[in-house]
Amino acid sequence: MLRRLSQPASQTPLLPPSIQRLFANDRRSRPSFSHCWVSPEIPIDHKVLEEYYVSDALIQLISFSEELGVRYHIRPLEYELPKMQIAVLNRVIENILVNPPSELDLELSAMRKSVIRLARSELAKVNSECDVEKMPSERLESLASIVARYTVGLGLFEILLSDDHVEDIFIDAPADSNFVHVALNQVGRAGILRCRTNIIASAPEVECLIARIRYFSGRPLSESCPILETDILDGRARATAISAPLSPEGPAIAFRRHSRNPWTLLRLVDEGSLDCQTAALISFLIDGRSSILICGPRGAGKSSLLAAALFEFPRTQRILTIEDTPELPVRQMQSLGFKVQSLVVEQRTGETRENKTVEALRVSLRLGESAIVLGEVRGKEAQVLYESMRTGKAGSSVLGTIHGDSARSVYDRAIHDLGIHPEAFMATDVVMTLGLNRPFGTQQPVRRLLELVESNKTAPGEFGALIRYSPEGDRFEDAFRSGSSLIRRIAASWSISYEEALNDINAHTEMRSLLLERSKASLDYLGPDWTARANNFLWRAKENGERDYSKIVDGFRALVAEGAR
Repeated sequence: MLRRLSQPASQTPLLPPSIQRLFANDRRSRPSFSHCWVSPEIPIDHKVLEEYYVSDALIQLISFSEELGVRYHIRPLEYELPKMQIAVLNRVIENILVNPPSELDLELSAMRKSVIRLARSELAKVNSECDVEKMPSERLESLASIVARYTVGLGLFEILLSDDHVEDIFIDAPADSNFVHVALNQVGRAGILRCRTNIIASAPEVECLIARIRYFSGRPLSESCPILETDILDGRARATAISAPLSPEGPAIAFRRHSRNPWTLLRLVDEGSLDCQTAALISFLIDGRSSILICGPRGAGKSSLLAAALFEFPRTQRILTIEDTPELPVRQMQSLGFKVQSLVVEQRTGETRENKTVEALRVSLRLGESAIVLGEVRGKEAQVLYESMRTGKAGSSVLGTIHGDSARSVYDRAIHDLGIHPEAFMATDVVMTLGLNRPFGTQQPVRRLLELVESNKTAPGEFGALIRYSPEGDRFEDAFRSGSSLIRRIAASWSISYEEALNDINAHTEMRSLLLERSKASLDYLGPDWTARANNFLWRAKENGERDYSKIVDGFRALVAEGAR
């Protein structure tokens, strides 16, 4: 049944909005099978900025005239059901928890299907026994999904992790005294929206979440081991839990949701992180087998840019990825015909992450000619990597992310902290820096590519700009057209002139601009399939002897127009 922490306070227009909001926030409810409290009421002085459904839950992004920021307000179906339906749900959930199906040793997706089948049967049985109006089949199907969510899933948090807007979820200690917070990506903008929700997770809810995280990982969380990190929900999210003594106020949990739709350079263009010309240049550099480091602070989008760059490789290129947290779109790439081998470094008891990463890197160097992609360069593996790059053992190209706020800071860290010789660092061709800007000092940062530079091969620690970001006009300025030793080197390896290399980049730019324009009608044009089709079209035309780039662009325009019909 529905439990109320307190009765809603009476509201009158004479009360100030701030007092009304205080009373509204004091009312909380939850069904008996959940340990998360939700504040269902919204004060009258609000404005709905966006509204949409996730599963059967209504999500509203709201703002208040007297409050800074945006609030994430959720109204789950199970919190608004009639008392009799909640009683039916509670009975079925208790039955399944007491008598679970025998298939619970399966992977999560199979386990969920098994529980939903059992829940359908149990719900129909209990519903037929109740002396009330029988529920329609559509409602029974919704209730079966709710049963799965609160038995083998993560309860209310599974809805948040199904929301494509959500990037991070934070449950801070003490959990029962703090509202849950989320970080959202803003659709169509390269910004991050940090919101307070109307959810409070009680201590039993947090304990239940941690128990399930332990189950997913098979790892401990205790005083002697107060940190637990693992992938959950079949790799759709990453959970990090901490407990005492590291968190003296009690356990806390952070969820990082992996993007369901693979990032591409065009998606980043659409969100404003870069422009079409910058995307075209990055594609050209990857095609030219450049070694690239992507730097920036946490949350700036390093992993997203790295993932997007992978779709610029030709399908004939073999790619090896090395990660300790699987975030790169390996499965999506394989489904599109890319040749990708994933190496995941998991730290076990008695092992160090650095030693496992070094081992994985050494193995990758023996797996044949491949592009090597490192999820993050941060330890002893950097020395092995740069030694291999300097001696030519690292394959066709190397891509990776590293913490730093500029190319120069990356160089200083590599030399002074990671022990890379200055001459060895020059094997890095390109450094791209991402940042979080706050336009006009607002509290909503936006992601931007701040610089794209090439290493000076004759002067270690010096860099030449290829792309500059101008915050005054919020635009990206090309600097490579006046001359670039890297582009010149790639052009020489392709037996073309510098001018022809620029024409190649221009063709990439125009083709991406066409896709960006078409994306107004369908977001499919921003996806990896059209990225691969654009690159393949250009490569095939050049292999067929076409040297007129304007004809190539015209041919691709016709292909896009045909695909739109």
